[in-house]
Amino acid sequence: MKLSRRFLVAGIPLLVFLSSLSASAQWDKKPHAEWTEKDAIKVLNDSPWGRTQTFDSPMEQYRGPVTGRQGQNPTQTNLPPSALHLNFRVRFLSSKPIRQALTRIMELKAKGAVKDEVAEQLKQFSSGEFLELIVIAVAVDASDAGANVQQANALLLQGGTAKFKNNTFLEIKGGKRIFIQEYQPPRPDGFGARFIFQRIVDEKPFITPESEEIHFVAPLSDVYRLDRRFKTKEMMYEGKLEY
Repeated sequence: MKLSRRFLVAGIPLLVFLSSLSASAQWDKKPHAEWTEKDAIKVLNDSPWGRTQTFDSPMEQYRGPVTGRQGQNPTQTNLPPSALHLNFRVRFLSSKPIRQALTRIMELKAKGAVKDEVAEQLKQFSSGEFLELIVIAVAVDASDAGANVQQANALLLQGGTAKFKNNTFLEIKGGKRIFIQEYQPPRPDGFGARFIFQRIVDEKPFITPESEEIHFVAPLSDVYRLDRRFKTKEMMYEGKLEY
């Protein structure tokens, strides 16, 4: 299946909340059909194709009453507030490992109950080639629900191509940049917002193994500025540079 602008399978929900889990790197040790859920989440959140950027923000209020030390007023509230860890998951959705990790999680959650038609869609989605576009997906989750999470999600939902076209880019060795071509807000599938870039520039791929590093920058607001780097030498997968 060759994927260009129509690159997502409609109607396939993401069946799991992708929180931060640790696991040893398995993408180069066994086929994706044998990945565990921890393996797949490792690929999504902490791998050559998926990075996490975490922001720590003070929560608006305490979750409960503050208990003072012996001899102190139990109602004293001048202790530092708890921190909310807001995680932005930055993933090359156009890379096979990320798509394979997403479909593997769906399969595991379904516990063998995937219908033949959906199974075929998942197979096509995970194995398809992106020939024209580079797609970076950004999703957000947090260690605790709160207003900051709603604010971050609102930034993704309310964003548009016009907002990002002059400040969101991919940069490679030598300072060469391409700016975003299109922005798509998050959909019900759970994959996150899509930042879309041209794959071919001046009739050749913008990114090659010689690019050394891919620097993704997307200022969502004055508070949340996404800034992640990916090493091309680490992005080789099944004998090919995947991005």
